[in-house]
Amino acid sequence: MAGVRDYPQRLTRAVRGVQACDARVGALAVADFEPLPPDRGLEFVDGTAEGVLPAALGAAFGRGVLGRFRAWSFDGRPPYAVRVRLRDARWRPGEGAEEGFFRAGRRAAVEASRCVHHGVAPRVRVLDGPGPTAAPRPAVPARAVRGVHVRRMPAGACGGWALGTADFEPLPDDSGLAFAFVCELDEAALPSELAEGFERGVADVLYGADRLPSFGFLVRLREAAWHEVDSGPPGFEAAGRRAAAEALRCLAEGGEPRPSVWPARPAAGRRGRSG
Repeated sequence: MAGVRDYPQRLTRAVRGVQACDARVGALAVADFEPLPPDRGLEFVDGTAEGVLPAALGAAFGRGVLGRFRAWSFDGRPPYAVRVRLRDARWRPGEGAEEGFFRAGRRAAVEASRCVHHGVAPRVRVLDGPGPTAAPRPAVPARAVRGVHVRRMPAGACGGWALGTADFEPLPDDSGLAFAFVCELDEAALPSELAEGFERGVADVLYGADRLPSFGFLVRLREAAWHEVDSGPPGFEAAGRRAAAEALRCLAEGGEPRPSVWPARPAAGRRGRSG
């Protein structure tokens, strides 16, 4: 992997068919990430067919994906010289669609970066359009596993402080999704980069080295606590991995999640609960 002083990196190949979704508002998208000369930096093109997607939603996807890349920039230089081409989308009319496509764009950037650095194909998130695939459906969980509590308070913290409660629910057959994640907390209750870290950890366990997850789960992060100094994305990513492993253990053994005691909120910490 090149160092940040080598930014922007030119992709050696295109990463095509990156799927992203925001299950909260039904925003589904497929994008291609195409190499550009280093002096071109970042570009976004809404390549969906006319009438498929309102322009405001395509623009929101573009803000999300390019904003995620710019957040990884070093000395004003983005990590990649890439053109992001949104080529297919599906959406459910209603409030929040624009924000949903913004979040989908952020997810697409993370998945494309994973593919670049590990030399792998994109994970399957969407089964039934947009961007239909020939992949089989993942196994349907026998039941929901609710109230999975995770507590990480490593000695010295160093960004590892993370607490969360998540529900793992079977995805309906008609959802068209292989995996979905919803953070039910707003930005004030849990910063988006921490929620995204938790999602990455969950996905790493459920997908493993495969393009399909072991089970078709809708994962809801409904309660969390974080520390303004001692919490960071890696800590929440580790918490997500632990939560997913516990949910799979419950399915395999037929039991309920093991209890976790929530400590008192630290003076410099924040806690959020949905509902």
